[in-house]
Amino acid sequence: MPRASNARQRRPRKTRLWLRRAVQGVTLLVAAWLLYCAGSAVYLFSSLPAAGLHPGRPSMVYAFDGSEIGPLTGDVYRVPVDLGELPEYLPRAFVASEDRRFYQHPGVDLRGIARALLTNLRARSIIEGGSTITQQVVKNTFLTPRQTLTRKVQEAVLALLLETRYEKDEILSLYLNQLYMGHGTYGVGAAAQIYFNKDARDLTLGEAATLAGIAPAPESFSPLRDPEAARERRDLVLDRMVAAGYLTPEEADAEKARPLNVVQGELELNNPFPWYMDEVRAELLERYGLDPQVVALMGLEIHTGLDPAMQQAAEERLAARIFPAHTPDGVEAAFAAVDPRSGEVRALVGGREYPPGGGLNRATRGRISPGSTLKPVLVYAPAIEYEGLTPDSIVVDEPLDINGWQPQNWDFRFRGEVTLREAARLSLNIPAVQLLDRVGVERAKAFAERLGIRFAEADRDLTLALGAMADGVSPLEMAGAYQAFANGGTYREPHTITRVMATGAELKGRSAAVRRAMRPETAHAVTDILQTVVTQGTGTGALIGRPMAGKTGSVELPPDPAFEGLSGNSAAWFVGYTPDVVACVWVGYDRVDPEHYLPPDVNGSTYPTLLWRQVVGAALAGRPVLDFPGPGGGPPVVVQMPAPPAGPEEPAGPAEPTPPALPRIAGLTAAPGPQPGSVNLAWQAEGGDVPTENLRFLVLRGTDADVPADDAHTLATVASSPYLDVLTQPGTYYYRVAAVDAATGTVGEPSAPVAVEVTLEEPGGQGPGDGAEPGDEREPDDGGGPGDDGGPALPGEDGEPVGGGPADPGNGGRPAEGEPDAPERDDGHPAQGEPDEPEGGSPPAEG
Repeated sequence: MPRASNARQRRPRKTRLWLRRAVQGVTLLVAAWLLYCAGSAVYLFSSLPAAGLHPGRPSMVYAFDGSEIGPLTGDVYRVPVDLGELPEYLPRAFVASEDRRFYQHPGVDLRGIARALLTNLRARSIIEGGSTITQQVVKNTFLTPRQTLTRKVQEAVLALLLETRYEKDEILSLYLNQLYMGHGTYGVGAAAQIYFNKDARDLTLGEAATLAGIAPAPESFSPLRDPEAARERRDLVLDRMVAAGYLTPEEADAEKARPLNVVQGELELNNPFPWYMDEVRAELLERYGLDPQVVALMGLEIHTGLDPAMQQAAEERLAARIFPAHTPDGVEAAFAAVDPRSGEVRALVGGREYPPGGGLNRATRGRISPGSTLKPVLVYAPAIEYEGLTPDSIVVDEPLDINGWQPQNWDFRFRGEVTLREAARLSLNIPAVQLLDRVGVERAKAFAERLGIRFAEADRDLTLALGAMADGVSPLEMAGAYQAFANGGTYREPHTITRVMATGAELKGRSAAVRRAMRPETAHAVTDILQTVVTQGTGTGALIGRPMAGKTGSVELPPDPAFEGLSGNSAAWFVGYTPDVVACVWVGYDRVDPEHYLPPDVNGSTYPTLLWRQVVGAALAGRPVLDFPGPGGGPPVVVQMPAPPAGPEEPAGPAEPTPPALPRIAGLTAAPGPQPGSVNLAWQAEGGDVPTENLRFLVLRGTDADVPADDAHTLATVASSPYLDVLTQPGTYYYRVAAVDAATGTVGEPSAPVAVEVTLEEPGGQGPGDGAEPGDEREPDDGGGPGDDGGPALPGEDGEPVGGGPADPGNGGRPAEGEPDAPERDDGHPAQGEPDEPEGGSPPAEG
């Protein structure tokens, strides 16, 4: 019996011990959870700078010249208002309706929570909330709209913290500027415009009460959708203003007797240069730790490197229908420009149109195979840096067999010994592969990584010499890499934000990386080589009359059975630079398939160079002309200052000089070119006194002997003979050439027409559909290397694209006159015949 009694006594003790431990465990868990909530709230709050902010005032973004771009608010309808400019009854209406004790509580109103709980229990439904205005600001600023217990605790902690940092009126100003008011509008400023077509400072008492009334559920109470519901909400707010002591009953009754007087207004979305502003917001978070949604209404001054003239030109040119009519719909383009002297991003366009709400910024987030534009970064520069090569060093262009992979040049020709300059001008593949093998893939990759190029784990063989990358690069990364060639060898991380100011004080953020990437002599040698590419090679279409260099690139269609029998390119590139800007243009499709790919005449040497010339040329017009640093580095040299504008009192200048005499075209010949569908033109110029630097030649093409010298038959404007034309349809074609004075635009007498029969048959039975187009990226097991743009067919060919790409050989290579999609001819459109050869084994014709 005593033992049983002892057992019964021990059992309650064990039970109590277990319960005590369970309670302790639950208490610890709750404490840990509360600690987590508080800690995470403090962390979120730390994203706000400690001082110097102006809550309720929009954060503004400024261009590199100090001009104002616009507010940081982005792709939303918002009209920021200053609390001091509003009639006093407007903020009072919101306080009376949403948080009557706003000026008494510390951010969390326990009395209000108890009152709301009691009201909801009596009604057996949620009809009143306990959140204060401060908590709503916190929710809109820091938190997601998800209703969880953790979020509610975080909200309370953040509200208490916010009240320690800012005055009540500052918090109220934030609230009135950020709350959602229906129909895509945010803040009372935009709501006043959309519902009453007036500024918020001009609202009447009844209109202010209407806005306060619809705020809890603006889509349901909108006066545009349900005027009666809006009127009832207005009257309710007026009653609450009486209860709060803001109005007398007589004033409220008088206002209730008035109609709503709703007048729907229109809003213009204030979102200038959206592609660039998207990157500013991303960089604000990445470099400064500032959430753009949090600080959008905190009065920051965000200074950037944006060049409005260049950005505007880029957006307009990419949006225009500049491509040939036969290009499948959906072609995209991207543009990125960087100042090599500072690393500041001057322009960014991530697509031809900015979609509502934003979209993929191809300029910064696109991952695209770069083709031959990678050669200067991964091949030429490392060979010069590590192997001591110069532009005139000899490299051998001869057949290669690397474990069964036999890379080929674009025309399947082998030129033997050539200089590095000539290999780059012709964009030869075999010398590039040999040079990469000589330097070493890993050492070359490490060099390119110092220039900001990122490689995937799979990027480890010699196909990299031809631009074949597993993931690819973005246009901004390519522009960032090339800037070291322009400035004497220093890589500067491209960045949009130059500084962030808060009440005159500069906020600290992560500095953009700066590092020496190569010797000045290497940068000078690469620039020397790439200047030849734009003066005598595939990049002549980008010439803008000032020192510049660059490289074209095209990527052929994938080696997939789905593309069998098709000819064209999947992407086209041009990276060009002057001493004061590096700009990259990409043209292609987000998804390449047999229905969406670039025709052969859209390649690196045509439309990308055209876009580059139109955008950069327009932006630099009227600015000092700079020359590149010498072999020892240093700043660029000013070689010509812009002429000052003529004043109204200046005397009349001398009489117009007699225009120079244009030379006569003699000995024009047209013969089949080195690949199917190509025609090689050659001629001589006799007589005339046009300066050599101003002399150009207009190449005309038609399908009968009467080839007039008009836009419909303009194929290209080139700097010298010879010229290679590439066609997509067989037949008999007639060519004429006329001399042009580039200084005056005067066109000389065209030559007599010459005829040539064009066939598309490939020697040995291989037709153009078997990979004959340029610019491909072939896999090693396909017998060829990956794709590039191409060099000219013959040494000396340096055509500057002018005529539009051919929609039909029968109409001279341009869409028929009057077509709505025909490219306009301001300073010229690309012609088809610029060879932009692929790397790899398939015989390309153009890219």
